[in-house]
Amino acid sequence: MASAFDFPGGIYPPERKQRSNQSALIEAPLPSRVTLPLQQHSGQPARPCVSAGDAVNVGSVIAKREGMISSALHASISGTVSEVSATQITIQGDGQDTWQRLPSLDWRVADTAAVLERLNESGIVGLGGAGFPTHIKARVVEQHAIHTLVINAAECEPYITVDDLTLRHSANEVLEGAQIIAKLCGVQQIVIGIEDNKPEAITALQHALPDSQPVPVELSVISTRYPSGGERQLIKKLLDINVPSGELPADVGVLCHNPGTLLAILHAVRDGQPLVSRIVTLTGESINQPGNRWVRLGTSVRELLEQAGLNIAELHQVIQGGPMMGTPLPTLDTPVTKLTNCLIAATREEFPPAPAESPCIRCGECESVCPVALLPQQLHWYARAQEDTKLERYHLFDCIECGACSYVCPSHIPLVVDYREAKSRIRLQRIEAAKAEHAKHRFEHRQARLAREEAEKQARRQARQAQQRRPANIAAPSSEKVDLRGLRIAHAAAKASVKKAEKTLARVAQEDPKQSLDDLEMQLATAQENLKAAELQLAQAREQHSSEESP
Repeated sequence: MASAFDFPGGIYPPERKQRSNQSALIEAPLPSRVTLPLQQHSGQPARPCVSAGDAVNVGSVIAKREGMISSALHASISGTVSEVSATQITIQGDGQDTWQRLPSLDWRVADTAAVLERLNESGIVGLGGAGFPTHIKARVVEQHAIHTLVINAAECEPYITVDDLTLRHSANEVLEGAQIIAKLCGVQQIVIGIEDNKPEAITALQHALPDSQPVPVELSVISTRYPSGGERQLIKKLLDINVPSGELPADVGVLCHNPGTLLAILHAVRDGQPLVSRIVTLTGESINQPGNRWVRLGTSVRELLEQAGLNIAELHQVIQGGPMMGTPLPTLDTPVTKLTNCLIAATREEFPPAPAESPCIRCGECESVCPVALLPQQLHWYARAQEDTKLERYHLFDCIECGACSYVCPSHIPLVVDYREAKSRIRLQRIEAAKAEHAKHRFEHRQARLAREEAEKQARRQARQAQQRRPANIAAPSSEKVDLRGLRIAHAAAKASVKKAEKTLARVAQEDPKQSLDDLEMQLATAQENLKAAELQLAQAREQHSSEESP
């Protein structure tokens, strides 16, 4: 068992997991109609590739990946496409549940490119909440050396029991999915981090460990404390590695996946099954039959909760996610998406309205519970004063928005709301600055290209004039000397620009899944165009140089 280290802060809110973890995992009834939003992942929305009236099967591609950070979308029921809009696709079911699967792949012998393409075409994203496209995350080894895969089974937030039930029922399959990622990324070890309040899942993992090969797997049972499931906190707890400010786990050689994502990866590779359903925790005092269900994507939240015995008279609000980091749903007609891991149908007594905010009394409680060792009090003041330089100096973007500070604040200040608004404002400023810098670079690149073309024209003109003045019996000199060195430098610079644009795009998408990536995608596309032009120029120059050197 791996050694457990520690991270600062943390809190111990009521777990309230017993209502949903006492029942067996079951299939939710097949919906008669589904509504599938095109934005169910970080990055760009998927692009529809079907029209109203088209017949589809379960697993048919209905929207394709758009841009670098994006993910495909598949029909979750068989039937007929009834509506295609700019934001969603609606399918009316035929009740037949006819499937369209991809061919099975043996990941042990399959080519790496084939497995990566399978993850891409299966539409798999991180099911822990962020929704980052898995095929992009699996390619991180192209830029970073990964030595450890962490299976994040901590599931520290109250109410949620998705990972617990996933491991109880499918521990062997989760570990096999981990071996697929381990092979793709060349990791040396797999470490499972799970809190000690999941004894049945721990037992299931212990039984599955002997069958998990070829990368060794360690099981680390850690004490229950919120937010031990944060990536940085779990990496510190398991490996005693600090992820530096402004960097991602991959920068220190670690990759994190949750059990649900690993199970989806196995289903896609081994069974050819795209992501069309997921496990959702249904809980809260307003439903009579809490538990975990396999739910088809696009199912109405209202329909799902009614199947679980929703008492609409007692219902106060429905939270998607957990009580600490989740968000209230404005309407029950919202569909289940790839990011829906928990639905809490709460009564007013269960989730009473927040008390009125009072002035900060400088008690320091928020600082003592911060798992990132920030200074929430100072961040609060600077956020409200919009002192963005100081916010960045005090590492605002290291905040994981866990809500621990707000939870203990005796003045009931919505600290996380302040931080979230400040982050959005600063990100917008960064994007505007990046757009201006991008426009400047494009202008400079165009000016340099025009100057180079004009110089080449002038050189050719002078060469023709010199040739016309030269006597016929004197052989003409070879064509203009090719500047291979300069072209190689330009090609290397263009290649570096593409890598930088890709890294920036991936980082922003992981830091803020809701952030618009249009401008960053445009910058990447421009960098890729410049690289293609540089490659073409270099290839032509090499060919010309070779012809000049030949006798």
